Amino acid sequence: MKASDFQALFESAPGLYLVLTPALTIVAVSDAYLKATMTKREEILGRGLFEVFPDNPDDPAATGVRNLRASLDRVLTHRAPDTMAVQKYDIRRPESEGGGFEERYWSPVNSPVLGADGKVAYIIHRVEDVTAFVHLKQSGSEQYRITEELRSRAAEMEAEVFRRAQQIQEVNNQLRTELEARKLAEEALRDSEERFRAVAETATDAIVAADKSGHITYCNPGAERIFGYAARDAIGRPLTLLMPQRFHDAHRQGLARFLTTGEARVVGRTVELVGQRKDGTEFPLELSLASWKVGGDTFFAGILRDITERKRAEELLRASEERFHLMVTHVEDYAIFMLDVEGNVATWNAGAERIKGYRADEIIGRHFSCFYVSYDVQAGKPEQLLQEAVRRGRCEDEGWRVRKDGSQFWANTVITALRDQHRTLLGFTKVTRDITERTRLEQEIQQHSVALEAANKELDAFSYSVAHDLRAPLRAIDGFSRILLEDHAPTLAPEAQHYLNVVRKNSQRMGLLIDDLLAFSRLSRQLLNKQPVRPADLVRQCVDELRAEQQGRRVEIAIGDLPACQADPALLKHVWMNLMSNALKYTRKQEMAVIEVGSREQSGACVYFVKDNGVGFDMQYADKLFGVFQRLHRPEDYEGTGVGLAIVQRVIHRHGGRVWAEAAVNQGATFYFTFEGATPNA
Repeated sequence: MKASDFQALFESAPGLYLVLTPALTIVAVSDAYLKATMTKREEILGRGLFEVFPDNPDDPAATGVRNLRASLDRVLTHRAPDTMAVQKYDIRRPESEGGGFEERYWSPVNSPVLGADGKVAYIIHRVEDVTAFVHLKQSGSEQYRITEELRSRAAEMEAEVFRRAQQIQEVNNQLRTELEARKLAEEALRDSEERFRAVAETATDAIVAADKSGHITYCNPGAERIFGYAARDAIGRPLTLLMPQRFHDAHRQGLARFLTTGEARVVGRTVELVGQRKDGTEFPLELSLASWKVGGDTFFAGILRDITERKRAEELLRASEERFHLMVTHVEDYAIFMLDVEGNVATWNAGAERIKGYRADEIIGRHFSCFYVSYDVQAGKPEQLLQEAVRRGRCEDEGWRVRKDGSQFWANTVITALRDQHRTLLGFTKVTRDITERTRLEQEIQQHSVALEAANKELDAFSYSVAHDLRAPLRAIDGFSRILLEDHAPTLAPEAQHYLNVVRKNSQRMGLLIDDLLAFSRLSRQLLNKQPVRPADLVRQCVDELRAEQQGRRVEIAIGDLPACQADPALLKHVWMNLMSNALKYTRKQEMAVIEVGSREQSGACVYFVKDNGVGFDMQYADKLFGVFQRLHRPEDYEGTGVGLAIVQRVIHRHGGRVWAEAAVNQGATFYFTFEGATPNA
């Protein structure tokens, strides 16, 4: 039943009906109710119930509004019909009939209409005008017959009203279901449109829609950016606007063929085409095209992506792959080839042919175990290497391999498992290097290193023995010379005394040389005891111990930032002591000696330095600085044995580092050193 039919049925019902919302607003009324209450539909619809029907202000005992409101509240609370006792509820007369209120008596019934959610959607307020009945009853028993007749008519009317109410309820339920379904459909459509618009407006790709004539009906901001046309300039124009002239005919023919036969060469697929921007430039694009029908008309929508960068990357990748293929093919120092999942040779390069002796047509398809010596094949080594590569991704091995002619060579091999994006094994790459010569050289170097280490130990032992054995005779020479000078000086000629003094001076200098030589020898035997060290503390100790060297001189020593390090503190102190002592020695002739101790960062390592403003040296002799007994200045100018810097170098080398110097004659010198464990942030 249509909504208009339902409304006509309700309004023409013989009963007195009023339909209210839960807010007690009048939304529907029957013609009989309007007649009984002397009102007009257009004057009461949309107004509040008690605004239209107030209590009679001339009747101070009026209770109609209060009682009716209480009944309606019960209906809303309990969601059940509520039948009221006969109520006195006067009705306002129209001004055309004299105005004022007319006495009336009513028999009301209020019934709820529940919605799909179980809540009260409407209230049907049904009344019966029993004014005449009440008046007859008040008139006495002579009116009994009339009363009974009225009661009978009332019962009949009530039955008719109930039947009509049931019909109205059924129509109302059907109408509510249809309205709710329509509302849900509209909301779903609105949500879908909003999601599409949100996606389309924010998409970086171009989204273009067209009708069956091939004219643009929509384009998003992505299309504006890619093609250079504003949406207002593109909408309504043909799709050929977005493609080069040479493709226009093919486009029109394809569109006509699809609309006529349904044959789709582009629709429903993703294809690569050529687009044209507003400025006339062409670019590669990827198109995904879909079609749909609405009311018998066909529409199209396409998602277009500018793939210029992808094409450029593909071209670079292709060129790179070609270069890599050429490189691998022509590399001769490495055997580089591929194996299938079973271990059979699949590719072959020039290096493989040179190292292993097989041509490509002789080896491709054969199992790679033919490269292994017989005892490795019997032990299953080739299969084990493949299994390890599968398990760990790669494996590396060294061992004897066999050439085509049967000769053997020592090889280093790396096998790498190749997988696709789904982790499916595709095969293996194998890189083999002939390291026979390198292995031979490494063995020779190892042998020479062992021999050199033994020779160094013998030399250190010899040096220690010689130095130790020389100390006793030197002490005797110095002692007897001192006795001659002290006890027999009066009987000795001046020339003899001079010679004795020279003997003593040289024997004492020889003693110092022996002491330094013993110290240098001990450095080779002393075990390193590395631990956290604060170089600044060692430098301050050295400065304190060298106070005697500073007496009577103007000396300025600046100690900068010296990061902590890992080193042997006793040996590292030897380094600082020798460098600081040299700095004080070679600045002796300066009016103001300036010595700077600090550090700097170089290639991620901490480099310590000692800088002075002394006599310096010529850099062409720098290679002699750190040799034992090597000196760049005359002994009569600057005393020393020439062992101090050799000790510095030996200590730094034992710490895995290096030491070097920079200087210029009469412009000072700077000594630098660094070693393992010296880091800027230590």
